[in-house]
Amino acid sequence: METSLSTDCEYCNGFGSLYPIRDGVVIYSETTPCICTQKELKEKKQQRLLESCSLPPFADKMTFENFEMYVEVKEAYQLAKKMADEPGVLRWLGLIGQNGNGKTHLAVAICKAWIDAGFPARYAFVSLLLDELREGFKKEDAENSYEGKFRYYCNIPLLLLDDFGTESKTVWVQEKLDTLIDYRLMNNLSLIVTSNLSLDEMPSRIRSRLMRHSKGSIVGIMAEDYSLRRKRNG
Repeated sequence: METSLSTDCEYCNGFGSLYPIRDGVVIYSETTPCICTQKELKEKKQQRLLESCSLPPFADKMTFENFEMYVEVKEAYQLAKKMADEPGVLRWLGLIGQNGNGKTHLAVAICKAWIDAGFPARYAFVSLLLDELREGFKKEDAENSYEGKFRYYCNIPLLLLDDFGTESKTVWVQEKLDTLIDYRLMNNLSLIVTSNLSLDEMPSRIRSRLMRHSKGSIVGIMAEDYSLRRKRNG
């Protein structure tokens, strides 16, 4: 594998690998990756995962470290951190509330934490995801076809459905979203849903799926828009 290793490495002098030592004997017939190689490969993997996650440009600074904490968002923050730090303990998370209250920030921070840990994640603005699926009907190659795209979204280890509820309400749209969510529910695959809808406004078929997952939670963020809060506080 081609690397950009520095010859400054005190362990391998830029070779990228070392001969293992067992019981004080150097095994020249084998090699093991040096820590500098392991670090570089990890960084490259994380970069590939970050690119394939397709985070929007505005998400660059959305991390747990720079999240603006106050009492109205404490529960949502704690659940998001749990999903980020303990994949598998909390598998489904619904974040609901008005615009600008930190839902997408927390959801993106979860995706970034998964990627840092080496796990694939995918961001999807719901309306654009549906457009992508429709475009797939025009594609002939398997990867970009409707079937290929839909299978990808069904099986990615962590899927973030951002801004759920703004999509058109056609039968086709409802069927695709139901199938996608049901598949992930049945296969115990992690899902984050953000929505400006209240719990009562969310379609019952979706609400029931989110609420009945044994490792899931929905939290309403009763907070005002960040920009309005900052403006008021000076």
